[in-house]
Amino acid sequence: MIPRMTTVGTLKNYRYDLNRSNNTMSKAMNTVMTERAFNSYAEDPAIATRCFQLRRSYQRAASQLTVNDSLYRKYNQAWSALEEGSQDIYSISNDPVFGSLIRGLNGADASGRNALGQSLEAKAKNLVQIMNGRHGENYVFSGADTLNVPFTWEPRENPDYIDPAIAQAKLDEEAANPGTLTPEEVEKYQGAFQYVAAGGKLTNNVEEAETVAKVNTDPNIDFTQPSAVGNEWYLNEKGEPVVDAADAQLIPRENPAYDKEKNTAFQYLTSNGEPTNKASEAQTVLCYRGVPVDANPDTEDGKKLAYFLGETKNLDVGLGHKEKDSEAVSSTVFNSALQGIYYLGGTGTKEITVTVGEGADAREVTREVPNNIVSVISRMGEILQRCSNEDGSFSGEDEEEFIALAHQFEDQKDLYIQRRAELDTETGFLRDNSLILTDTAESLSQQFLAMEDVDPAAAITDYMYARYCYDAALKVGNSVLSQSLMDYMNF
Repeated sequence: MIPRMTTVGTLKNYRYDLNRSNNTMSKAMNTVMTERAFNSYAEDPAIATRCFQLRRSYQRAASQLTVNDSLYRKYNQAWSALEEGSQDIYSISNDPVFGSLIRGLNGADASGRNALGQSLEAKAKNLVQIMNGRHGENYVFSGADTLNVPFTWEPRENPDYIDPAIAQAKLDEEAANPGTLTPEEVEKYQGAFQYVAAGGKLTNNVEEAETVAKVNTDPNIDFTQPSAVGNEWYLNEKGEPVVDAADAQLIPRENPAYDKEKNTAFQYLTSNGEPTNKASEAQTVLCYRGVPVDANPDTEDGKKLAYFLGETKNLDVGLGHKEKDSEAVSSTVFNSALQGIYYLGGTGTKEITVTVGEGADAREVTREVPNNIVSVISRMGEILQRCSNEDGSFSGEDEEEFIALAHQFEDQKDLYIQRRAELDTETGFLRDNSLILTDTAESLSQQFLAMEDVDPAAAITDYMYARYCYDAALKVGNSVLSQSLMDYMNF
């Protein structure tokens, strides 16, 4: 059956075909402009899903690459810092005065010991400055706490010191609620005060202390016989024994609970172990994140240092990050927490036995020395600065301690170099891992781009053909629809 041809029907078909040509041309033009094979998920669900998976993998790899590169720069800076520090350490070993001290010689180099001591202290401080370096705004060797300076020099605390304010608060609490403290604790806190004031008040201010007659401590005095004639129980201002307390020298009344040997009222200790309340006179000790690095493991400070050494800051650098019991598996992550005390030899102290002297004068001595190489260098510097200015001779047991420290320095120097090599290995791993991640990211990028992107030349060719078809459709319309359909059929 032949369909009936009408003007309306022909015009409708023409418009439909013209719109289809226009849509085809528009899509071809969008392809040329976007250079993409599809612009929505609905256009090609299968390819779009695969591209999404590839892009997600690419973003993960790119993120891992960014983290890895940042870590590599940090580790590279850390290795450079340790390399710079090794120059100071080697310079100590190569110093002729230090060499003569190790060999036990007392020749022409002896007079240079004070200068070497000053140099050693300067090198110790320089090492700390190197270890306090930053990577951007973060400290390199501060472990997981990268916002606070890792190493500081602090006054040496007296382990027997009791803060008077804390002691007074404890004693006040005991007075208000008897039984709060044990008798031992009461005596301990009373020992924080050196004097007794009027009314039994405890104080460390000598001007507040109650004055009493100075007692004669002559062991021949029989204090059990108060009525005995001739017992001169007191001493006057000239130190002469007198019988009458009114003639005796008046002195501050001492608190019997105060322990002069422990010096509980003094907060600091000098390099000789003498008590002082002046921070400027105290020996300076190296602290890591506020904790003395020479603290032994069984102390509270030692436990804090052990915690610092064990803390981690795990990052995903493309090792197949996995978790077990809410904890990251160590082999699948990278620990970015660089503990400065680890690279300087560790914490605490150890006993070392060395031979001092030669021939018949040779003797073995055991001394407790720090494990941290900076503490070792600093302590050697302090001892050498106490040597005689004239002949460089040691005083007291300083020579024995110095020889022990010198042997410890040689051991810790080797450990420092070993741990610097460990850091170099980790830095090399990050460098190689960066290359692997870069290749992975590029491979993933090429895969999804091959599916998403189109060949520009082919896209332009398709667009030109679609444009030709559209122009042809317009020309047909101009030539056919310009005259009436009936006239066309009659002709």
